[in-house]
Amino acid sequence: MLVPGYSNCTRELDRETTPVSAIMTRNPIFIISDTLAVEALQKMVQGKFRHLPVVENGGVVAILDIAKCLHDAIARMERAAEKGKAIAAAVEGVEKHWGSSASGWLTFF
Repeated sequence: MLVPGYSNCTRELDRETTPVSAIMTRNPIFIISDTLAVEALQKMVQGKFRHLPVVENGGVVAILDIAKCLHDAIARMERAAEKGKAIAAAVEGVEKHWGSSASGWLTFF
């Protein structure tokens, strides 16, 4: 049987007798907790893996999941888009009030 959750297993393994050392990633790439999220995401994309250990004081303190990173990145993009819409609406309001000509802006200043 294949070991569930291990896509790197290319042969059938008996999960009752197969040691973790037979399927684990040796010398894995890791990050520390103050690594920028974009850097962590870049490491996962470039390394073609979906999970990244977060290490502090020689021990793993968390596992970062690429889905969480992508979800957070999309949320930031959505917030930025909303701010952009608000700025565009504000500019439009000023243009309507002062007119779109340069003289209207100069009068303001």
